[in-house]
Amino acid sequence: MRQVIHGEFGPANVEFADAAALLRTYSAVSLNLSPEPGDVKANLRLAAKEITAAKLAQPDLGWVVLPELFTCAYSNLASVHHYAEDAELGESARFFTSLARDLGLYIAYGFPERLPGTAGASGVCDSANLVGPEGVMLTYRKRHLVCTTGENLVFVPGMELPVVEAGGMKVALVICWDLGFPEVAREAALLGADLILAPAGWREPWGAQYELSCAARALDNAVYLVSANQLGVYPEAHFETPGHAYGPDGLRVSESVGERSVCGVDPRIPMQWRGFYGNTLLDDEAVALEVCS
Repeated sequence: MRQVIHGEFGPANVEFADAAALLRTYSAVSLNLSPEPGDVKANLRLAAKEITAAKLAQPDLGWVVLPELFTCAYSNLASVHHYAEDAELGESARFFTSLARDLGLYIAYGFPERLPGTAGASGVCDSANLVGPEGVMLTYRKRHLVCTTGENLVFVPGMELPVVEAGGMKVALVICWDLGFPEVAREAALLGADLILAPAGWREPWGAQYELSCAARALDNAVYLVSANQLGVYPEAHFETPGHAYGPDGLRVSESVGERSVCGVDPRIPMQWRGFYGNTLLDDEAVALEVCS
């Protein structure tokens, strides 16, 4: 797995230093879908259908976000280990990499990850992959597990927060409840991310808090934040608030088209916003000067 990728969309890569890359804008889409519990193959077919339709509707589509644990659905966590797979060699990684290569875009999706050397119910993470034409770009493991739903009894929490260059943006992933903790998005931004993709399974009655958390994390760090939420009524929970995209000013920038939330992403905007509004990503020396000014 590569930790930093230079390039644009599609198989013909160029160095990100190419100034023309900064002038291009692409669309991002949140696919707020209702996957079938435990039916990985059906959920992959659903993803292929919806991503292909989104690409046809938005030829400039650059990034797609699917919900948390999309491959098996966020449901019946006690059995989720049956669907756990290797992050780079598993069925979903191979499937989505092939789809991303065919369509020339990047896909962030949630899945249960089987840690190397483990078996059974232990050694499983609530993870998300970012895949592109180049392959698996990064794997992120959810840090903040929800104790009230028993996630802490099922999953191993993550530690690392990788950032990669993908399609002219520096991209990081977070998952659902991570959005409730300002430190996670801040760490991604301090590592250089200007686009955060967030697969989610954010249940009711906290839909309003989901929207506020997404907006706040975007504004806190002057980044784009694009999240997709699972929708529907499941044995364990009810999900009804679709995910959206938020700009560096904290305002929603996406429009709903059925189950899709579609927005444009301009790589120049995060830095422009920091110059206009004020840079909230201050190092220790800058903080001291800010306090004294």
